[in-house]
Amino acid sequence: MDGSAVQALILWRRVAGGLAAGQQTAIADPALAAVRALHRRFSGGKQRTVEAHLNPAESVEVWRLPGSLELLPTAVKIEVGEIIVALLPKRKLQKVRDAMVWALGRLGQRIPTYGPLNTVVPASAASLWVQALLDQNVATPIDALAAMQLARQTGDRHRDLPEASRQEIAAWIADRCEKAHLADLVRHGGHPDAEEHGQV
Repeated sequence: MDGSAVQALILWRRVAGGLAAGQQTAIADPALAAVRALHRRFSGGKQRTVEAHLNPAESVEVWRLPGSLELLPTAVKIEVGEIIVALLPKRKLQKVRDAMVWALGRLGQRIPTYGPLNTVVPASAASLWVQALLDQNVATPIDALAAMQLARQTGDRHRDLPEASRQEIAAWIADRCEKAHLADLVRHGGHPDAEEHGQV
C-alpha cells in the first residue's frame, strides 16, 4: 500500500461522520475486501492473488476505517468484529493490534459517536468481543478504551451488557488502567472526558 492510499484512508476516516450510509458503504468496500482476504489467508482458505496484497504491517488504516464508518450495516460490523476477534492472537499482526482493537471498540460501542441507535450491534456480539479482549489479558490503554466502549452502561436494557459482565469488565479495566473514569463509564455510564473522546 503506497503513501497516497494510506492518506486517502485517513481522509475518509476523518470525514466519515458527514457521509451518507451509501457513501460509507462504497468507501468501505475496498478495505473490507482486504480484511476478508487477510482473514482467509490466516484461516488457510483460498484467495485470488489480487486480494493478497495487503501487508499486515501496513494495514493500520485499513483496520481503522471500518470502525469509523458508523452507518455500515450491522451485519457488516458484526462480520468485521468477528474477523478482528479471530485475528487478534496472530503474532504476525501484532504491529497492527492496537488499530484492530481500536476498530473493535468502535464497531461494538454501546453509544454511537455520531450514528443512530439502530446502527449499534447487539449486546450479545459486544459481550463476545469484550470477553475476547479480557481473555487476551493485554494491558494497553487501547484495550481499556475498547473494553469501555463495548461495555459502557447506557441505561437501555437492549444495548447494555448484563450487570455481572459489566462489573467484571470494570474491575478488569480498573486493575490495568490508571484512568478510573473508564471503569466508572462501564459501571455507571456517563460521558467520556476530553482525552477519551479524542482517543475515540
